[in-house]
Amino acid sequence: MGALIATLARLIGIGGVLFVGLLLFEEGIPGAARIRIPDAVPLVGGFGLVDVPVIGDLTAGRVKTYAADQVRIATAAAKAVCDGKLEKMVSGYELAVAKAEIAEMERQRNVAAQALEEYRKRAEADQQSLQVEHEKLERAIAEDVGDDGGRWTDADERWLQDHRGKATGEGR
Repeated sequence: MGALIATLARLIGIGGVLFVGLLLFEEGIPGAARIRIPDAVPLVGGFGLVDVPVIGDLTAGRVKTYAADQVRIATAAAKAVCDGKLEKMVSGYELAVAKAEIAEMERQRNVAAQALEEYRKRAEADQQSLQVEHEKLERAIAEDVGDDGGRWTDADERWLQDHRGKATGEGR
């Protein structure tokens, strides 16, 4: 290797050797970045000369290494921005879902309140009907001045059937 550098130094001079050395340092050794060593690392499936820390800089060149670092930085920044937007989007979707749940619960509450009001009206009407029927019964008892006393007659049973709608002949 030393003899090769000495021969190059005589042919192109020390300035030329420095120029070629700096060019190789900046641009890398052509084709060396594509050299892969298979099965050197079993889980990874091999690595290239670029993956070795110091040799990677020399084989890939300073320009490609710098570009790769900039791409890595830009990718990390873009990923952070995307993660932030995704987080906002997810919270936006969660907000929309929560609003939909609130609207559904409000609708169910309104339906329940309407049903409760209808049941309340029915109960009030039934209570009034019961009060009217009770007053009719009290009047009928007060008007009953017959001599049969507390015994049930056929007329009493018919009257009871007419007012309650059921046959009550069993429990006499």
